[in-house]
Amino acid sequence: MKEPMTRAVLIVSLVMLVGAWMIADATRSISAYADSATHNTAEIATALTSFDNRLNDLNQSVHSVEKQIMNADEVAVYLGITDQVLSKLLEDKQLPAIQINGIYRFSKRAIDEWVYEKSKNKASYQNW
Repeated sequence: MKEPMTRAVLIVSLVMLVGAWMIADATRSISAYADSATHNTAEIATALTSFDNRLNDLNQSVHSVEKQIMNADEVAVYLGITDQVLSKLLEDKQLPAIQINGIYRFSKRAIDEWVYEKSKNKASYQNW
């Protein structure tokens, strides 16, 4: 249970560390240009553009980290079902879930495995 949270904290920490390094690197580059008698505005703009591109790439990689634990609303959207169908599945203990302080949480992996198993059995929940 703690592994996805630990992984997320590690990824966020790594992103912050890389971002701080990139800011420091850009600052040193800009300072070097400013101290140089031959500095050039175009070179500074290029360095800033490169820095901005690297930050954008880093931001996209952070957002691409897939969420491993979902709440009820997210699972309903993920499965393409209504809240009523989700409630019925939970009531019948058909869906893998845990309750934390009375709030259902769902492992994406467990949900994917549940869907796979149900699809092998050709289960149908259309009547709900």
